[in-house]
Amino acid sequence: MPQITPTIDEFSRSILIVDDDRIIVQLLSVIFEKYGFKVFEASDGLEGWQVFNSELIDIVLTDILMPGLTGKELAHRIRKQSPGTKIAVMTGGETEVAAELMHNGTADYFFLKPFDIKSVCEMLAAETEAA
Repeated sequence: MPQITPTIDEFSRSILIVDDDRIIVQLLSVIFEKYGFKVFEASDGLEGWQVFNSELIDIVLTDILMPGLTGKELAHRIRKQSPGTKIAVMTGGETEVAAELMHNGTADYFFLKPFDIKSVCEMLAAETEAA
């Protein structure tokens, strides 16, 4: 079966990827685009908040530990402003914070780095198809 790469007009869902590690953002962006997402990028929580307020975003995938506005603070802001937006947090070690965000309903998903990128993309793509 030939692989189909969506064009910008075919994007039916969007994701905001927020991480201060530029390589992670670039890698995730490329893969999410292959899954048909329109991808928005931010290098920290404050930039993520600005992008979230200027674009239509279906899912936010944010790192937890970042300088300035943390992923935890970003997730709380987004949940308060837009309760229907799906929020996924990722971390290399802040598991207690991630568990807290999941427990109190701020985050819908939690991924521990390093994670299987393909599985994460498939899971989040399925989430937007079900919505």
